[in-house]
Amino acid sequence: MLTRTYAACIAGVEATVVTVEADVGLGLPGLTIVGRASGALTEARERVRSAIGHCGHKIHPRKQVVNLAPADERKDSPGIDLAVACALLASHEVLPWQRLEGLMLWGELALDGTLRPAAGTLVVADCARRGGFVALAVPRVSADEAALIPGLIVYALDSLPQLVAHLRGEAELTGHEREERELSGVPAGEGDMGDIRGLLLARRALEVMVAGGHNLLLHGSPGAGKTMLARRAIGLFPRLDREAALEVTKVHGLLGRPIAGGLLEQAPLRAPHHTVSVAGLLGGGAPVRPGEVSLAHRGLLFLDELPEFPRACLEGLREPLEDKSVHIVRARGALRLPANFQLMAAMNPCPCGYLGHPERSCVDPATAVQRYQQRLSGPLLDRIDLVVPVLPSSAEELAQRQPGERSAVIRERVARARATARRRFAGTPWRSNADVPASDGLIEALCPLTPTAERLLLALGKARALSPRALHRLRRVARTIADLAGEDPQAAVGELHLAEAAQLRRLPEMCAG
Repeated sequence: MLTRTYAACIAGVEATVVTVEADVGLGLPGLTIVGRASGALTEARERVRSAIGHCGHKIHPRKQVVNLAPADERKDSPGIDLAVACALLASHEVLPWQRLEGLMLWGELALDGTLRPAAGTLVVADCARRGGFVALAVPRVSADEAALIPGLIVYALDSLPQLVAHLRGEAELTGHEREERELSGVPAGEGDMGDIRGLLLARRALEVMVAGGHNLLLHGSPGAGKTMLARRAIGLFPRLDREAALEVTKVHGLLGRPIAGGLLEQAPLRAPHHTVSVAGLLGGGAPVRPGEVSLAHRGLLFLDELPEFPRACLEGLREPLEDKSVHIVRARGALRLPANFQLMAAMNPCPCGYLGHPERSCVDPATAVQRYQQRLSGPLLDRIDLVVPVLPSSAEELAQRQPGERSAVIRERVARARATARRRFAGTPWRSNADVPASDGLIEALCPLTPTAERLLLALGKARALSPRALHRLRRVARTIADLAGEDPQAAVGELHLAEAAQLRRLPEMCAG
């Protein structure tokens, strides 16, 4: 008897429907799975055979063939186990095949028939909704994650026999309900901005970065406070809206760890070590898994000791910084992963770290300093909006008892500036000033300058030999500064805001030269 069930095949952060066809007939007893099963799915024969033996129903030895369609699509997730088992049980006439229509199945089987979660449940649930399926059966630990997709009945299962009883009408299951939570509360960060004394320019750059979606590079001597600022930056990000939270949760769900408590509401912070591989940073592997740039989607990617990262990693950041995505091409195919993150990086000005220090002298020769700073290519620096020196706080500043401005106060200003930008970009796909493209004159229309500011921009371009990309980024930063100041969102940006934007892009001495 030929029967069909349905599962999904994950590629990046998208999934396609897989039709699992099972045929049981006369012949040499055995189980054959065809249709480009690879990875962990190649071992599904033994898991499924043992799980069916524990389902409580007598199964006669027969020749069993399972086809995973489409046959040219690679399938490597053990989440298809449940669909394979149900297709075989329906072919053995243990299950009524009519009850399998409109139902997608997703879960890994243990040898005794219990269900284990498989990575990508939220992606699969979204695929089921888009594919017109009525219900989705998943392991109980993944039910909350699947229920985040509206308009889909989710069955939370503990074992294969439980699903068999439901499909046979012996013990009906009810749809899983999760408790909705409001996207509210205070983002968690490591420390508060009020703990920092001095560093006024760096604090201002941090605020502008978060408000406008810009990228920031801090350079200064060791111990000046670069890492301390970075650890507090994520506390300035407002809570994610539902659309962004859904995007972030889908990406993190591919890691294979169950996501409890609903959507990931807080902007993610990723801080990989400088020994990270290219695949670890940008994504890759077999099957392809998201890298740090995708895990930082809608959040912050912090790269400490930036020049110490491998050259291939640094140059690989060019595409995601510009296109907000990573395009991974392999011999088996190509896919695109989301990577709309903000880059925050920190570096020393020289190998010893004390070039430009007010009290200590640099001991490195000029050639060593040049080699160190040239680890950052011009095209990469051109894609960073804010480049700010961090000078050590004086003893008088550190002795101040008056705390600095708290993160909550700064976060409120950032939220107002972001709301202003959203009103300006209503009806467009852009969320922040940094997203505005330079093509078709859009940046001139959405970030206009006053005549005096236009003249200042031209003068800055000539004096600093700025590229057109750098000039556009300067204009976007000035727009963000105007939004923070509460200016009319449609009014032209003045020269004072543009001058501050120029002040927030100060390259290290030799890079600037």
